[in-house]
Amino acid sequence: MKSLNEIKNFKHIGVIDRYNKDNPEYANQGNQIFEDLMIFFWASNQHSIDQKENLNNKDLDFVYIMDEKMLQIDRMWHVFLLFTKDYMDFCEEYFGEYIHHLPDIVPGMEKSEKDFEVNLERFLNYNYDLLGHEVIERWFC
Repeated sequence: MKSLNEIKNFKHIGVIDRYNKDNPEYANQGNQIFEDLMIFFWASNQHSIDQKENLNNKDLDFVYIMDEKMLQIDRMWHVFLLFTKDYMDFCEEYFGEYIHHLPDIVPGMEKSEKDFEVNLERFLNYNYDLLGHEVIERWFC
């Protein structure tokens, strides 16, 4: 797997331009939102690795989600998916496999509010430790 810095440095001007065109109210944030998508991909993959290496660690027992507050990152992902060949090539080069977009995970989890709260708490704690408070603030504020 590539390092976080390598992934953060990946840019796709076509995706960012399309996002900016489709979301003019966030156009001044398009580059940052794309970088946050790259961070999300990397951290999700790192979480999967950490889970496999630490099977008994309850703190890692959570689903890596795209929370509703991360809507702009999800929208950027949707735009990237439109560039199918580029998206597939990116996934293969940076992760060795296709990263599937699995919509509507959170609403299903919310049926059991306690489970959702535990999952979100573990998700936030993991990402805070892995990525720092600046990323969590961008994603959730």
